[in-house]
Amino acid sequence: MKRHTFFYLLLTLLMSYAVDVSASRIDTIAFRGDSSHILQRMCVYTPDGYHADSSTTYPLVYLLHGIHGNHYSWLRDGHIRPTLDSMIGNGLVRPMVVVFPYCQRFDTSNVDEPRSLVHCLFHYGSILRGDFEKTFFEIDDYVQSHYNVDTARTQRAVAGLSCGARQAAVIAKSGRYDIVGLFCPVIHRRQRPDSEIEPAHYWIGVTEGDVFLYKGRRFSLACEKRGIPVTLYQDKGSHNWKAWRRMLDIFLETFFAPADNKQQPVQQQ
Repeated sequence: MKRHTFFYLLLTLLMSYAVDVSASRIDTIAFRGDSSHILQRMCVYTPDGYHADSSTTYPLVYLLHGIHGNHYSWLRDGHIRPTLDSMIGNGLVRPMVVVFPYCQRFDTSNVDEPRSLVHCLFHYGSILRGDFEKTFFEIDDYVQSHYNVDTARTQRAVAGLSCGARQAAVIAKSGRYDIVGLFCPVIHRRQRPDSEIEPAHYWIGVTEGDVFLYKGRRFSLACEKRGIPVTLYQDKGSHNWKAWRRMLDIFLETFFAPADNKQQPVQQQ
């Protein structure tokens, strides 16, 4: 009887350890912007060991979703929490704060459920007008005042997939971010990098099976002509989460590896 009790207690301890391997956290936040009075929504990842009352600051990465996603997309479809836990735990990247904003402005009802692609395409003009980008910095200001994040441009990045990459490219012109990731970007010709303030490096991921492949290549060429550092990464695959998850891994390892293991951006074809 005592032997059975011992093994039962041991199994219970092992199971509890397996359930709580990671102490990372996901905060779901909604606040009303002071200027826009829009209800801003986002999820925020903080790594194991993060303490709000600590003086330690962390790199900051914004990840934007696509046209018919929401602030849960990178968590639900991108499997980002276990990915970050694993990469940080294995020393591939430094501990960081990652923010997933809700990037649409045409529909604010029941935003926890993603809209259909047809519904979002009907409101595509909202994305072209840049409605989200106009109020994005209310989110950035909130994050800086509530989380221990580094304010140096070199420690701040914004990245997005598909139409979210278009939004990331617009936000990049603010001069607040040195690192910009564009995953299978849907970027119009007039959005070529022509601002006086450009990030230190664009990282563009494209796939051979993507109908928007030419848009990423065109943006990369525009960067090269203007002398803006750019990496064009081309892979197999299509316009889907499998490709975007792989691109994110490479993007983070390239720019946020520990100092003794930092990679240099490499042009890949």
